[in-house]
Amino acid sequence: MIFVMLLVFSGLFTIQSCKKESPAGFTEEQAFTIPVLVAPAPGFVNAPANTVDLTWSSTNASDNPENWKVYFGTGDDPALIKTDYTQQTVTVTVVPGTKYNWKVVGTDAHGITSASPIWSFEVVDPAAVFDVKMSWTTDVKTIVGLDLLPDAAAKLRLLILKEDKLTLAVPAINTGTFPEFDAFNDLADGVYYIATDLASTINAGTFTKTFNISVDLSFVQRGILSQDIPYPDVMTTANPCPSYRTYLAKVTKAGDTYTVDQALSNMVPPIDTWNGTDATYPSEVTSTSTCSTTTITGLGFGWMLDWWGEVIQPGGGTCTYTISGNTITIPLQAYCTTKYNGTLQPAYKIQGTGTIDNSGAYPIWTIQYDFIQSGASIATTAMDYGWPTAYFEAVITTNPAKGVGKMMIQIDKPKR
Repeated sequence: MIFVMLLVFSGLFTIQSCKKESPAGFTEEQAFTIPVLVAPAPGFVNAPANTVDLTWSSTNASDNPENWKVYFGTGDDPALIKTDYTQQTVTVTVVPGTKYNWKVVGTDAHGITSASPIWSFEVVDPAAVFDVKMSWTTDVKTIVGLDLLPDAAAKLRLLILKEDKLTLAVPAINTGTFPEFDAFNDLADGVYYIATDLASTINAGTFTKTFNISVDLSFVQRGILSQDIPYPDVMTTANPCPSYRTYLAKVTKAGDTYTVDQALSNMVPPIDTWNGTDATYPSEVTSTSTCSTTTITGLGFGWMLDWWGEVIQPGGGTCTYTISGNTITIPLQAYCTTKYNGTLQPAYKIQGTGTIDNSGAYPIWTIQYDFIQSGASIATTAMDYGWPTAYFEAVITTNPAKGVGKMMIQIDKPKR
């Protein structure tokens, strides 16, 4: 009976439920899509007018009105700068050389929000610092058997040279580690050469061997230029002194614009030509410097042949000298042999002293010297033939435009 009654009641409820009105339909509302970045792209942005347009893209299927909050600033959590904004582009003021973060949050008609991720960009500074860095590696472990850091195996100087490739634009840079130069912006417009020389290397005694050096140059002007140039095995440690130089690159500066070109060459000790007069005759003097010696060639060549009447034999006419401050010293040493009327003469020695004047654009050397033959002073002997002093004097300069020195004086031909 109870079971039958339950079935009856269940049927009644079912009938009532079928007669009840169906629930009303509902409308689906869609929020703004997640904003997509349009501009500026991440990275560096040029902004000549110091403004940048921030642009994003987002749609709303329900055609809700635009309603945006824009956040912009230099912090990790950018500041709110716009509310109830009705466009998807906003123009902001920026500062060159500054990094910015920004994001947007859209709100639909029902208060549902859609937020973008944080986007970033950095404004290019047209006057950004132009930075030059030099590093190197060596094969010292393979060659010598010592496991040394590169700057412990060899110490290189960074040289910034003017267009003549000889004159330093700034003092040589020799730091405790890899050298760097970031003051190019202070230099005048023009062409500069980046070079290096070996300031020092390891001294392992009798185990020291020549090993190779590979150099890397890095040029960076943030947001504008980033260039790396490798120079594998470009140097050795055979000549650890400034007399030997390796040119690596050429930098052309025009305002805040820089152009970098590889310009690889090597400089062995140059032979300097000295113009001027040597004992009243046109100078034939040259000089050179190596890591071990400084030599001068040609002192006395003019007067020895034309006035003294002797021909200097091949292989002669070169002597060593030293410089201390502005003083030149030529110690007594063998110099040359000559022939007079085809007959070989006793060997000559040379000695002398001099001074250096570096006050002008080119150095001027004044050297007073004498030839010694069989213990006798040739300058003193020459005084018997009209020579005015007990020494010969050379006044010489590397200035290619002119010579300096005494005027020619009238002297008698020696009577040999």
